[in-house]
Amino acid sequence: MEEYMAQFNAFQPELAIWTLYQSGQIAGALTVIASAIFIWLAIRVAVQTRDRQDTNMIQKLFASLFGILVVYGTFIQWTENFGVLTGTIAGFNQIAEVGKSAGVELSNQAKFFVDYYAFAADGLSYPGIPGSLFLLVVLGMILGAIWYPKD
Repeated sequence: MEEYMAQFNAFQPELAIWTLYQSGQIAGALTVIASAIFIWLAIRVAVQTRDRQDTNMIQKLFASLFGILVVYGTFIQWTENFGVLTGTIAGFNQIAEVGKSAGVELSNQAKFFVDYYAFAADGLSYPGIPGSLFLLVVLGMILGAIWYPKD
């Protein structure tokens, strides 16, 4: 029983990191849902701005500003979502470092996680190449719908 309790206590820091990671994933999923809703709304505003016959320059500017702010906010949120990976990797690395002196190793799952997401270990200042390209396309769709000349 004593050996079991020693193993149980040794696993607690890793379990805490996994729990925090999952909480961060839930928050990240909510930001993705909010981003999708706001992107849809920005595209809808852009299309409505284009389709109205009485749209003036001020309305076009405000619709453009709204679209740019939506894309910028999405960019920031998606970048912050990568911070969950960075923090999790840092936590696992600290546990591994401290655990060496106590003879405790990370689980295979934690080692795989650290290796798999090694690109995010130092933190990222953008939401990855696919996410950035997607947001550029969305921004082009929004601004194109507002400003591209009607035939």
